[in-house]
Amino acid sequence: MVRSAADFLHRLRYLVGQPIENLQTDNGSEFAWEFERATAKLGIQRYFSRVKTPKDNPEIERFNQTLEYEWLYNSNLSLDPEELNPRLTEWLVEYNFNRPHQIGVYPDLLALQDPTHNFSLKVKGL
Repeated sequence: MVRSAADFLHRLRYLVGQPIENLQTDNGSEFAWEFERATAKLGIQRYFSRVKTPKDNPEIERFNQTLEYEWLYNSNLSLDPEELNPRLTEWLVEYNFNRPHQIGVYPDLLALQDPTHNFSLKVKGL
């Protein structure tokens, strides 16, 4: 599993096109040890939300709700990771790059409106 956590972080870096300096995660225990080792090895500072404090991370909480209603509940999903992962990846790319946000504004237009805008990829559970 260490390889999977490290692989995820390498893919994330490739996707955002720059080094990852820090990540904020919740306190979920899924793969915690493997993820901690991978972030330490890559020199990524990790911050944690306070336990049972969704207001620490409202964007992620809202994203999780969107993921559940727009993808999870409205999809005929397979339990096979070989089929599930590509479908989730496609949805995440659509969500982060193509899908309108904030009253119909597309993500690339948000970045143009705010030159200090940092790319943010929302991933459930991380």
